[in-house]
Amino acid sequence: MKDDNFVLLTALQLSGGAKPKKWQFEYGLKLLNRYINQRKVLGLDVTGLMEEYREAYKNIY
Repeated sequence: MKDDNFVLLTALQLSGGAKPKKWQFEYGLKLLNRYINQRKVLGLDVTGLMEEYREAYKNIY
């Protein structure tokens, strides 16, 4: 996973900088999913965000 992936950064924040646990990655994934859905509702571009989501999903599951 890239160092600037939203899900990774969220998990690191939740873990306080320690090695993130699976639930922390899952929470970041849910948060990114909500953000993507909100952007879709507003008709905004989500192309790059979808790639980030796929990358994180592959690394978590």
